[in-house]
Amino acid sequence: MRIGLVSDSHGNVGDLARALEHFQAAKVDRIFFLGGLFADADAALARTKVRPSDPVAQAEGSDGFLAVFRGVLAAHAVGPDEDRERLKKKIVRVASRACPEYAAGSAPKKVMELVEGHLACLVHDKSELTRDDITNAVILLHGNSAQAAIVQIGPRVFVTPGHLRRPAPEGRPATWAVLELEPRALTLVVHGLDGRELRREKVELGGRAKMVVK
Repeated sequence: MRIGLVSDSHGNVGDLARALEHFQAAKVDRIFFLGGLFADADAALARTKVRPSDPVAQAEGSDGFLAVFRGVLAAHAVGPDEDRERLKKKIVRVASRACPEYAAGSAPKKVMELVEGHLACLVHDKSELTRDDITNAVILLHGNSAQAAIVQIGPRVFVTPGHLRRPAPEGRPATWAVLELEPRALTLVVHGLDGRELRREKVELGGRAKMVVK
């Protein structure tokens, strides 16, 4: 399973849209937007150049030529709005304190998701995590961080993709990330704004983190 992670755009909708486009190209299964600002995801989605579904890929393992043929017909029947709606359904997001939705209670401040059989908790600011959150979740995904990181504390793993602020804090360039999940391991792949892979960090669940710098 592959999850796109992005956070703290704070109005930088252009770079957020580029991150969404990369997530499409990488064929992630889910996209977690970890706050700041909640409405940025809608604005970025409206700018995103959506990719049409691949009918051949969808037909693998089915009825061969007839399945491909039906897929081609379906692809021609689906327009950009439908493809954008499909992308939107992959996005899970939380609100930060800076969001009007946070104060109004109209958007979730935390979300629990089951990923590869592990319970994950999504939140913008990790200081808002409660003892119950940390006890129940194995993977804790958060924003409000100057740089991307994956940190293991006992059986728990804390993950953040960094930020998309403009201007970026000195010495802390903007990043987003893809989290690759296996049944017993997580790999955080960190990307720069140009989509270039910057580094990988792997954690074996129940083990120690390992970093490979590229």
